[in-house]
Amino acid sequence: MFGRLFTVCALIVAAKAAPTVLEKRAVTPLSSGDLSSLAPYTQFARAAYCSDGLKNWACGPACDALPGFQPTLVGGDGNAVQFFFVGYWPDQNTVVVAHEGTDPTQLVSVLTDANILTDPLDPSLFPGAPSGVQVHDGFRNEHALTASQILDEVKKLMAAHNTKTVTCVGHSLGGALAELDAVFFALNLPSTTTIKAFTYGTPRVGNSAWASLVDAKASVNSAR
Repeated sequence: MFGRLFTVCALIVAAKAAPTVLEKRAVTPLSSGDLSSLAPYTQFARAAYCSDGLKNWACGPACDALPGFQPTLVGGDGNAVQFFFVGYWPDQNTVVVAHEGTDPTQLVSVLTDANILTDPLDPSLFPGAPSGVQVHDGFRNEHALTASQILDEVKKLMAAHNTKTVTCVGHSLGGALAELDAVFFALNLPSTTTIKAFTYGTPRVGNSAWASLVDAKASVNSAR
């Protein structure tokens, strides 16, 4: 009972104390065709919740919906580190990086969401980011746990498959990590790289300066 109550309270606090929106963002309605084109990314986000089967891409319906995808790096424990995977998608000639969202049954996962203080980006991970950018401390710290490992794998796959496209996917907390990934890759990969991000139910990641940075680095090929 206490565990459930703590989880609910933590989520309420996180919702109420989120950073203030300084300007209203534009919203573009999606057609049925748009939604259909997003279906593969929905399945990638869904697959990130699988604790078993990711290494062999045999997690069930989500993996079955994306035949041919080749995972090369799988990690996380679903609690202190969200499950994640990196791989190559021949159908779109792109590297895909996906993160699991919040698991309400895992205490550390919930505490990541509840850590609502904002801080600057780590310049060692986000070189050249404007000084005014502030992001959710819990999301920033979670992202830092796997950023370098994932970047190394992305570089290897881009070279091995001669691709210049990286696609970031996630739902909930995983969406926040995917949004951070998109800017992280834009700042650490060659300028010729196309960064795509498809996120679902993404909480607010940072302030208006962060939103502007996302728009500048990863908004053209992205959907939230």
